[in-house]
Amino acid sequence: MKNANFLSKLLMLLVLMGFISCKKYGYKFEDGFNASGEVVPGGLPLDTMMMQIDRTMYSRARIFPGMVEPSEPRVVNAKVVLDLNFSASNGKLLRINVAPEPQFSIGYYAPAGELIKIVVPAGINGLSVQVGGHTDNLTGKEPLQRDAVITNTKQLFPGVNYVRNLYGGTIYIRADIAFEKPVELTITGAVVSPDFVLGVSNDAQWIAQVKASTVPWLELRSSRVIFLIPRDFLIRNFNSSKPLVNPTALMKEWNAKFELDYNGWMGLSDNSADLRDRSPQSAWREVLDIQPSVGYGHNGFPVVATMDSEWFNSVISLEQLQSGANWGTYHEFGHNCQQPSIWSWEVLGETTNNLFNYKVANRNGANFSIQHGDDWVAPALAYAAGPTGAKKFDTDAGMNDPFKRMIPFLQIFEKYGYGAMTHLYTEARHATRLANTTQDKKDFVYERFSEFANVNLLPFFNAWGIEVSSVSTAKISKKFPLLRKKIWTYNPMTKLGGNEVYNPYVITATSEELTGEGAVNGRANAMIDGDNNTFWHSQWNGATGQMPHTIVLDVATSTTVKGLYFITRNSADQLPKDIEVYVSEDKTNWTKVGSKQLARLQGQKIEYLFPAEKTGRYFKVVILNNHSNSPYAALAELNIIKP
Repeated sequence: MKNANFLSKLLMLLVLMGFISCKKYGYKFEDGFNASGEVVPGGLPLDTMMMQIDRTMYSRARIFPGMVEPSEPRVVNAKVVLDLNFSASNGKLLRINVAPEPQFSIGYYAPAGELIKIVVPAGINGLSVQVGGHTDNLTGKEPLQRDAVITNTKQLFPGVNYVRNLYGGTIYIRADIAFEKPVELTITGAVVSPDFVLGVSNDAQWIAQVKASTVPWLELRSSRVIFLIPRDFLIRNFNSSKPLVNPTALMKEWNAKFELDYNGWMGLSDNSADLRDRSPQSAWREVLDIQPSVGYGHNGFPVVATMDSEWFNSVISLEQLQSGANWGTYHEFGHNCQQPSIWSWEVLGETTNNLFNYKVANRNGANFSIQHGDDWVAPALAYAAGPTGAKKFDTDAGMNDPFKRMIPFLQIFEKYGYGAMTHLYTEARHATRLANTTQDKKDFVYERFSEFANVNLLPFFNAWGIEVSSVSTAKISKKFPLLRKKIWTYNPMTKLGGNEVYNPYVITATSEELTGEGAVNGRANAMIDGDNNTFWHSQWNGATGQMPHTIVLDVATSTTVKGLYFITRNSADQLPKDIEVYVSEDKTNWTKVGSKQLARLQGQKIEYLFPAEKTGRYFKVVILNNHSNSPYAALAELNIIKP
């Protein structure tokens, strides 16, 4: 009972103390504000112990990313001048998956556990420091080859700033906003990273610097792309049979690839007045990591690749670069550049990124098959050459391969020019809205490629089983004539085929002479062969076709037409006289256009202009009689007249 009374009194005392100590919250601590609402001075203690080294992660830092030797000189008040006047172009503006971010290399490395001091000038806000280039978070990944998070980022403010990374790492400055004038920072406690900078570094001197340094990671830098690579791999390369002796040539070639085959091919330039068409003013980045978070390598900023000989050689081998064999790097940066919100539909996820591989190889005169052979080409071409109608590009087993799905794009580039891709990307950036459906994306590609080629590519898309909507086909058919060559038979590896003349129109007749007029004449198809000397004739051999004779012309797509023209046969006995014309979109529901009596002219062109323009895919002509009152009819040509 005494214990109960004691506990009760103690509880009342604690409640009273809590009420007195903090009226707002009922807890015994200061709330951080005084009675007037002003912030009470104070905060967390600031780590400013430059001489103190935190060695708690040394054992893990030695595993990855590696250690800087104590003998490596630490800089004191080193000046770093940065040009932070970058454009605002980004992934959202460019409508690509990933764009380069405003992350700036400064040429310094932070030793593990050591404090780095950075002095920022007055009036400069919006900067942060990132220590470490290996930004992949491996949390939850098993087994771990390095600690899950080894990079840290800290906001910078005008004045003195401090940052410490227990693992160490390359030091970067990131900017939220652009600055018109260069910004000068002061760095203390870091070590010089033996980076190669295109246009600044001397080849021989740089090789000597790398050999003398103990910094575990360094960068190969150009204005367009930057690679973070392990120094020990580079040392081994220097001692190999094919050492890197000309880093200037290497990085010039890398720079050209990203300037011409990525930014340039997408229609981006440094000086475009429209930010949507301005190339990113920061560099693309790739880092080698002992353990990427996804797969053997993945896209993103930065692109992350496995730290092995394969990926390393793909970065530093000029020979591989010039032969087009650096497939992995092109592939992942291609993922960054895809535009899935506008035109690269779902099944093209591992396809449209590889178009950049082909572009690189093509510009260098390299054989694209060096990367992935060409055994995927023949099956794809056979698929395209097969009968149209039931094809489904997205789901058919014959096209279930990302490289096979490249073929139609490559055929467009090879036949009409690689500027087709530039047009596609530029129009995608300027499109008034994003795509809502997969069909929207297919229609966008069909319309943009047709615009670039100045021809209606519907037969090409039909051959590949890529469905396009009737709305799009009607729009394009008003602007461009139908494709007349079988470009879907072109082999982009052998550079052969694709020139066979093709008539996209189909014509049928209820009566035709299949035997008595030879191998060509008599058949309905003679009316659309462009030859006035060949002709269709109603049946007369064995049986006689009786009036009326019906002819249906399929113009392949919904088309606006202002009339039909007829070229009569140079013979008096089969000249059609009274006709009726109908139009349809589906060959089932017909609308009458009008009637006409054709003049009695032999071997002449006769036009029938409709009372008003009509839009449809199918045009039906019913021949009611002829000028000789016989059951026969013949025509040399029959076709549409466009507005």
